[in-house]
Amino acid sequence: MRYLSAQPLYSLCDEQIIDACNLIDKCCSRIQTDDFDSDLDTLCIQTTRFEERIGDSASSDASSRVAHWVRYFTGCDSATDNQAHAAYVMACAVKALEALSEWMRSAEQDAFPPGWKVPDWPWDFHCDYVSSQASPDDRIDAIDLYTLFLEPITNLAGLRNDELTPLVAAAIKAAVRRKGGILSGKDRKIEMRERDRAIVNYALGLLKNGMSRRYVTTTVHRWFEREVTKPESERPGWATLEISKPLTRKRIEAILKQHNLL
Repeated sequence: MRYLSAQPLYSLCDEQIIDACNLIDKCCSRIQTDDFDSDLDTLCIQTTRFEERIGDSASSDASSRVAHWVRYFTGCDSATDNQAHAAYVMACAVKALEALSEWMRSAEQDAFPPGWKVPDWPWDFHCDYVSSQASPDDRIDAIDLYTLFLEPITNLAGLRNDELTPLVAAAIKAAVRRKGGILSGKDRKIEMRERDRAIVNYALGLLKNGMSRRYVTTTVHRWFEREVTKPESERPGWATLEISKPLTRKRIEAILKQHNLL
């Protein structure tokens, strides 16, 4: 947890990392034993190794005997049902955590050109820069993998009554909610680009027709207000974003300056 929380992109998936680490801690507490000769020492390692086969076997088993298949594949015959269930939940949580860790590592690596020495920036600035370069699509893929590794826990009938399952369901729900926020942000950026393109094209038309630059901002702003207040059937597609909060004249001016039209 300490290592992951020190990564530049931690803030973009902090809730998911905390949820997975909490699950792992609860599983460890259930599995721990004072018997140093117990085969439980290798239970978690072997369960993680065979997690997929355990899940497949339990899902095709009429009795959904998760604990039986954990003991079968790991060879840890001394594990109780509760310990075996915890080992399986932990294996899924570990893989979910690895998906996020791998995304953070690769996204930070991709934020800088190959062979380029990473600048000695202040930490906050470094984090902001890496976050700004991270691909939303790759971030969504990482969250999808995270939920994919956790979902078997909620799908297996043998774990339905386990006290860990509601925690897993809550973690999945939080991840889906975060993914929705990323998608909404992507959609908003696309709509903003379309809106800005419409503003720039209208301003270019005015300039081509000989209008003085000093009048362009006011004219574009009035046109913009007319467009966003039209009936829905007549309103341009980019205007949907602006219904609740139309752009001010100052913001229109900033967009035009950004495109060197003023």
